[in-house]
Amino acid sequence: MPVLEVENLKKYYPVRKGFFQKTVNHVKAVDGVSFFLNPGETLGLVGESGCGKTTVGRSVLRLTRPTGGKVLFKGEDLSKMNPEALRMTRTSLQIIFQDPFSSLNPRMNVGQIIAEPLKNFEHLSGKQTRHRVADLMTRVGLRSTQMGRYPHEFSGGQRQRIGIARALAVNPDVIICDEAVSALDVSIQAQIINLLKDLQEELNLSYLFIAHDLSVVEYISHRVAVMYLGRIVESAPDRTLYEKPLHPYTKALLSAVPIPDPLKCQEESIILPGDVPSPLDPPRGCTFHPRCPMAMEKCQTRPVYREIEPDHFIACHLYT
Repeated sequence: MPVLEVENLKKYYPVRKGFFQKTVNHVKAVDGVSFFLNPGETLGLVGESGCGKTTVGRSVLRLTRPTGGKVLFKGEDLSKMNPEALRMTRTSLQIIFQDPFSSLNPRMNVGQIIAEPLKNFEHLSGKQTRHRVADLMTRVGLRSTQMGRYPHEFSGGQRQRIGIARALAVNPDVIICDEAVSALDVSIQAQIINLLKDLQEELNLSYLFIAHDLSVVEYISHRVAVMYLGRIVESAPDRTLYEKPLHPYTKALLSAVPIPDPLKCQEESIILPGDVPSPLDPPRGCTFHPRCPMAMEKCQTRPVYREIEPDHFIACHLYT
């Protein structure tokens, strides 16, 4: 049974004008996204900047209230939970933010930052809390003697380790990694990703790994979902998606990934015409069809997101 299921998730932001602030349109940030996440699995969510990846993550956690759709955690609909039940469920759903500096309170030292979730959700003595914080810091590669330092005294990679320790404090089942390594140097990225993989194996964590770096996603993910303009256009196991992409947008995205080995032949990149349409006025039907080299007449209607091979889903009229 999936630990997390998202069904037809939507998030529209109203556009208001006039003296009475009448709603005249909506920005369709997320427009019917569906996926599932199994225990101990990493689902990579990729796409261009502005396609709605972060909004999906925040909507799953209900940091942003969705416009429509369902988010099921272990079979229970989060939207139907009372406030107290939702509050307790939040211990099982945590997030690692993109910016490792602005996500930490500069007026609190590291010990206080990591201990805050413990004080909110667990009844521990001061000694037990300090012991737990020290254990969490050691687990993520920090020294417990650094507990009294403040965020500005750490490097970017160390601050992200603090964010990971804070997310682990309440023993979650699912962690949403929102561009968790994009603000870090490449060598530090590798350290953080290896740390996340070790923690997943040790604690049986499930990750929704939001990123735009396809090389990073390939390394950490078991399955990958590709988003374009608020919708998932293709999802498949990582090896299947990287070796046999089907959707024209996925092919274009993968063709832009540089190959670090100079002895290997680099395929010619697929250059897409035009710019990404505005989510305020998305194209009818398949939102990718104005830029798609394979577009045809029936692309004016929205394709159904369906399974065409075992665990390989796609929304494209080429495969209906």
